[in-house]
Amino acid sequence: MEEDPSKVTLSSAQTTEEINCQVFNALPSPGSIGVKLNGYDCEGLLCPGLLFNFISEEEAQKRDFDVHPQDIWMPGFCDDDINITGIALASLSMGGICETTSFLITQRPGPLVLGKPFMKDFSAVIDYKEPEPPTLTVLDCEGIKHTFQISQVKQERAHPPGINKQNTSSFYLYQFPFV
Repeated sequence: MEEDPSKVTLSSAQTTEEINCQVFNALPSPGSIGVKLNGYDCEGLLCPGLLFNFISEEEAQKRDFDVHPQDIWMPGFCDDDINITGIALASLSMGGICETTSFLITQRPGPLVLGKPFMKDFSAVIDYKEPEPPTLTVLDCEGIKHTFQISQVKQERAHPPGINKQNTSSFYLYQFPFV
């Protein structure tokens, strides 16, 4: 029987770090983009199909987030619920364009994840121009377009059969609010 690449199999012999790496590698993303978060340089993993932006508690603390504590459980991946420990607003900027956007804070270590709120706040569009790498186009307050290179994800991400890798947002919107 052929293994389904859209499924992540977790083993009790795996470490938490291995599981997190496997889960984050399964996120639908064209790659990452350099941003400033509360004035700190960092890379954000673009996941336009996810309903929220996410950051780990550790990263939020390093970047001076003013976290409003919460205790919310969200359905996660492979029956692994996600504990949201806080909500915060943060200043996020790219190439001189700055917006305030919301983040859910999670105990799970992992990359900064930029979902639908980021895409909406920046009026961002991902442009696929194969064979060239994708780009991110954002509008400033005057309606001027700014284009940024998306750093390609090093390993090929798995996409379920029948799902076009360039338009996975509606599929993942309903499947995984966060992984």
